[in-house]
Amino acid sequence: MKEIIPLTFNVKDLEEQAKTDGLACYILGRSYDSGENGVDQDLAKAVYWYEEGTKKNDPRAIYGLAACYDFGDGVEQDKKKAYELFVDAYSKLLNLIEEEQRNPERQAFSIFCLGAYYYFGFGDVIEDKTKAFELINDAAEKGHIAAIYDLGANFYYTGTGINKDLEKSRYYLELAASYNLPRAKNKLLEYQDTYKKRGKL
Repeated sequence: MKEIIPLTFNVKDLEEQAKTDGLACYILGRSYDSGENGVDQDLAKAVYWYEEGTKKNDPRAIYGLAACYDFGDGVEQDKKKAYELFVDAYSKLLNLIEEEQRNPERQAFSIFCLGAYYYFGFGDVIEDKTKAFELINDAAEKGHIAAIYDLGANFYYTGTGINKDLEKSRYYLELAASYNLPRAKNKLLEYQDTYKKRGKL
């Protein structure tokens, strides 16, 4: 498997960058949304940072805010508002992915968002788990730690969008856990009996 170095960030540095950079706002939002980059989950802070990025017209932040409204995370659930935000972000996201071809680390976050569109069928996108896997795998290879986690916890473990492969599932979860992603550590504990039964430990 291709060697991957997960991208991790210092929250204080991100807060400074977020004054001018919509992507930094999105990463801060994700950090508080999912307990990444050494912070505890705080959905109110996640919404705040997604909103700050939305003010900068960053499609990843718009997507993040849409997901909050879709699931009711940190805000009152509003599927109509979520749909409108998802639609607004989609074409901007495609343009951004094109613009970021020479900057794979930034592009990883845009590709990850697009993968979520296909995984869940957000906005006007038709759900396509195979396409979702291809995009999330691409984001993972570029170092996106949540994508790395998803490969292990979801795609390879369940055989969603790709053939089931417990060895790869364990590999990606161990990689995410080694970079202090709490939910990856929890999943390894949850899945350890399955891995043992399959002779993968």
